[in-house]
Amino acid sequence: MPRMSRQLANIKTSAIRRTSAWLALAKDKKEIISFGGGAPSLPPPPEFVQKMKDALNDPWRAVSYGGTRGSLDLREAIVRDLQKYGKVELEGPDNIIITHGGTEGIFAGLKALLDPGDEVIIFDPTYLGYPEVLKIMGAKAVTLPVYVENGFQPDMEVLKKKVSKHTKALVLLSPDNPTGRVIRPEIAKAIVDLACDHDFWIVCDDAYKHTVFEGTHTWVSTLPGAEERTITICSFSKEASIPGLRLGYSYGPIEAIDGMEKYAQYLSLCPETLAQIAMVGYLDDQNAKDRYLSEQVIPTYKERADSMGNYIQDYLPEARITRPQGAFYYFANFESYLDEVRLSEEEFADELRLKKNVIVISGIVFGQNGKNHERMTFVSEPDKRIEEGIKRISDYINEKLGKRN
Repeated sequence: MPRMSRQLANIKTSAIRRTSAWLALAKDKKEIISFGGGAPSLPPPPEFVQKMKDALNDPWRAVSYGGTRGSLDLREAIVRDLQKYGKVELEGPDNIIITHGGTEGIFAGLKALLDPGDEVIIFDPTYLGYPEVLKIMGAKAVTLPVYVENGFQPDMEVLKKKVSKHTKALVLLSPDNPTGRVIRPEIAKAIVDLACDHDFWIVCDDAYKHTVFEGTHTWVSTLPGAEERTITICSFSKEASIPGLRLGYSYGPIEAIDGMEKYAQYLSLCPETLAQIAMVGYLDDQNAKDRYLSEQVIPTYKERADSMGNYIQDYLPEARITRPQGAFYYFANFESYLDEVRLSEEEFADELRLKKNVIVISGIVFGQNGKNHERMTFVSEPDKRIEEGIKRISDYINEKLGKRN
């Protein structure tokens, strides 16, 4: 067989995708409690489901090719949606591209901005997709450590020292995956000011913008000086509970969106037509999204977040946590327990899966500052199973220590 690409050796397989594949194979095993992937567990809004059904009354239209930039109807609906929720004023729908989920937005957005050798500042820990995409593009990741003791907020004085003449972009996730941190407004403003001073891009990952339990989401592109240097990556996977439909969008300066479209036409050709048609109807149903977010998404997930935090404190009191202000995750520091059981965070996650049927994601896959941490999602399981899962983790630690004694 001819030789494969040398670059493949440098690209890591996503731990989250490996876990998702394993869970798919084990989907009928009810004894497995998953704190692993971040897929919503709520059903999609009934209004969206009905719009999907209605769209199939015209099957030729529903399954036809569309434009790479996405349907004009959906982009116009997103313009209205952004203005309603974030007071985001775009010139028009040409400032938007519909993408194959937020993942394509990440890839196409960075590809449109970066040349080999450019530096991109990312937080550590951060979403595991960013370092690998930067490797593919030949760009250099410059990491900014953030810590549980500071609520995972960045230290601006440290950040300033990370900026160089080669800095092309900074990636900002808020609410954050994996830490659940919502960036403070004054820090967001300071980041924009720094970007203006040093002329670099801001890539905002707003996949969880509507899942905020404490504080408020900062719409970075609306801050003074940000509009002309910000690409914002969004996804309907979380806010509408439709991850498998792979529907997302990005917005920013037209030149940047034009650049993203050039790459998207060869990545995915065009986004899924049926999902776009249904999303237009859902967004134009004036109160459907408000009802879904306020009556189902926020109260359900906030209750589960509170429950997981309480159970961690009850059963795992030596774990250091900060309550998530948004998104779907706890990023728990297990250093004390890992030292006691003499396991790395990766070994600990493997042991929980094999011996206790509990799935967590090893913190190290999110960056070197994820050492001694485990990421645990609270959205995939109801309260009783959250308690059972945390109790199993505690039981494993106690059993392990008992064997040593």
